[in-house]
This record gives sequence, C-alpha cells and structure tokens, in this order.
Amino acid sequence: MYVPRHFSMTTEQAVELLTAAETAELVTAHPDGPAATLLPVLHRPDGDGLGSLLFHVTRTNDVWQRPHLGDALAICSGPDAYVAPPWLASYADNPGVPTWNYVTVHAYGDLIVHDDADWTARVVREVSARHGFDTALVDADGFARMLRAIVGLELRLTRVVGKAKLSQNKAPADVEGIAAGLRATGDADAARVAEAMDEVALPHAVERYRLLGELREGRPGFPGQDKSR
Repeated sequence: MYVPRHFSMTTEQAVELLTAAETAELVTAHPDGPAATLLPVLHRPDGDGLGSLLFHVTRTNDVWQRPHLGDALAICSGPDAYVAPPWLASYADNPGVPTWNYVTVHAYGDLIVHDDADWTARVVREVSARHGFDTALVDADGFARMLRAIVGLELRLTRVVGKAKLSQNKAPADVEGIAAGLRATGDADAARVAEAMDEVALPHAVERYRLLGELREGRPGFPGQDKSR
C-alpha cells in the first residue's frame, strides 16, 4: 500500500483500528492465484507483539486447505467518504476535482489453521457476545453440529501498515470546509470521517502551515518573503 508520510498512522493507531474492526478482507496467495474472503474478525492482543486476528470459515471454503504462499494479508477498513470540491474554502479561486477520504490498515502475518472445535468455539462465543448474542441459547447438540461445519483461522501479526487519508495536505480552512461538508450530508460514515479530520488532519494542517509561514519569513528568496526587511 502506498502511504505518503503525512497520511501514515502510528502502530498504536493501526492496532486501535484492528481492535475496533468487525470484518476484514483476508487475502491469501496460492499456487493458482490469490483469494480474498470477507470474514468477521477479532483482534487478540498479546504481551509484547502486535497480537493476532481471529476468524472462522465454513469447512466447505477451501481457503483453509489450499497451500499458502508467504504471508497472508488482512485489510481492515475504517470510515470513508466522498469529498466534493466546493466544500474547500479555496474552491472559488482554485477549483479542484473530487477525492475520497478514508482510513485503512493492512495487517500481515502467518496464517494458522485451527481445525479444533474447542479453539473455534471460543472464537465463535466471543464474536457472538460482541454483537449481543449469547451462544448459550443454542442447545449443546446444535452448537456442536455448527462447530463441525467451520474451521478456525488465526493471522499471527508480524507487520501492520496504516493509512489515514484525511486531507492533511490541505490548508486548515480547506480541512474545516471538508469536515463541515461531510457533516452536512447526514451520513454516519461521513460524520466519522469528519471527526477523524478534526482529530488528525486539522492539527497537522495548522502546524504545517505555521512552519511554511516561518520558512516564507525567514528563508532568502522563498516565495512570499517580505523583501523590505
């Protein structure tokens, strides 16, 4: 994933998104080509590393049986939203084109298959509880039959790459205009993007333009320098 420095996330921010994620695209490489599977996901931390992502798949999905080539990849997406050019404060003087703001994390690691009913049962119970369902309501025989029909997967994380493209490279007034435009749409995802912009993009833009201002004032020949001094 291409990540310009001003759009990069810290490891802590990336892991925070993994913890909040409810689904992930699990991408695996095989001798006959790649496969991608959208799955419910749980992030399980460990004491000194990035932790693991836990999944389960139906036994008839052969992704768990096919030989894997190298690491697997899980893509966890945060909020995303369309950005309309007229929302930018600079649009009247410098019309631009639409873009898209988003947050995403690519998590890499070794994919471990758990063809183990007890391991998979713990994951299923935890996923179900997270969404408000108590698996104890299912009779024991029925639950056991369900477990025989699925297989557990664990992605033991070795590397995470996070990208938050939130207009950090824009002027502060443009960032504020985009955030206001997103909120005005009434869309929940757009509102989450606006909130992330307030937290991440606006402080970055303010600091960036402060530094640019200092450079203009202090560097000989810099465009915009006051040559009367």
